[in-house]
Amino acid sequence: MSMSTLNNNDKIIRAWHFGPGGLRGRGGMGRFLAYLVPALTRDAAQVKCRVVDTYGPGPFWQMPFWFALAWLRLGWHALCGHIDLVHIHMAAYGSVFRKLLLLLLARAFGLPVILHLHGADFVEFMDRLRPASLRRAVIRTMASAEQLVVIGNYWRDYFTATLGIPGQRVTIIHNGVPDPRYSEPPIAWRTLREGGRLLTLGELGPRKGTPELLAALTDPRLRARPWTAVLAGNGPVEHYRAELQRMELTDRVQIPGWVERNEAWRLLAESDVFLLPSHMEGLPVAILEAMATGLPVITTPVGAIEDAIEDGVTGLLIPVGDTAALSDAILRLLDDPALGARLATAARLRFEQQFSIEHTATQVAALYTRLLTPTGTAPAHGTS
Repeated sequence: MSMSTLNNNDKIIRAWHFGPGGLRGRGGMGRFLAYLVPALTRDAAQVKCRVVDTYGPGPFWQMPFWFALAWLRLGWHALCGHIDLVHIHMAAYGSVFRKLLLLLLARAFGLPVILHLHGADFVEFMDRLRPASLRRAVIRTMASAEQLVVIGNYWRDYFTATLGIPGQRVTIIHNGVPDPRYSEPPIAWRTLREGGRLLTLGELGPRKGTPELLAALTDPRLRARPWTAVLAGNGPVEHYRAELQRMELTDRVQIPGWVERNEAWRLLAESDVFLLPSHMEGLPVAILEAMATGLPVITTPVGAIEDAIEDGVTGLLIPVGDTAALSDAILRLLDDPALGARLATAARLRFEQQFSIEHTATQVAALYTRLLTPTGTAPAHGTS
């Protein structure tokens, strides 16, 4: 297994990452990659990363050309001996088949592969996958990677108990985000302002609970409070703007569409309560950003969210699709700023302990080293 060297003691690990949109990708996976790669190369000086866009910045019809280019780049640079390790970031549906093609190509060249699972709807995808022989082939191909990296306990249990992938091949590495307190200006917990601002970040749509959120905001008890809200994200933006008009919420709620990272951090700094009533999730980067900023979080116990949000301790958990429970939780935090401050303080501490991007990068670098060390062995159940 080839590795270029700095000197006799330091070895450079040339890790190639493959993900949709590369470092400029929209959504949680793209934002995570944009956080991870700089932290990985900064904190682990022996790691040199190259990020390859497998989807492209344009419309869907251009995607096959971008993927073909990514596949060819992998083959050429593997043939030339320029790659030590392949780190593939995968979601669900079409992403699975594209990324498994990359995995098979990397394995054909004898390269170690990390398959990093991000897809919130991966369970739904596998449940719908037919015929059974195709499902078995997908599982068998995923299991051929040296390590499957999953983003929480829920996902480790799913891959080991439900899909039957051996536990020693599954490693937990939580998503991580930067610490906004080291930004300029620094961001910290802010006392609830008059009325309060509510915020959600991410894709708008049924999977993220946008219909329930809008319905909750029409609760007469909430209408009586002087709050405002920002629902930022991509998806059917115009549809939900029309819904605001129908519900007579345009004076209270803004839907700016997708916002880039700097604007997202600004919105977090200027808000008081973070909302994400999702139906399916991996481990949302937006929740971790809210925890890091010092916002109390209201969300649902889906995917790996419970690794970060403990009900009544680091946030409030409500049942999926429960509009009344969402209204009640918002009212609790608007009426009890002290509760919000306690939740935010505990969430901030948990972020520092488990979900900083430096913590994530350290775990990724350690996994690279284990996989490229002949005597190293992968952990039985990963670290968290």
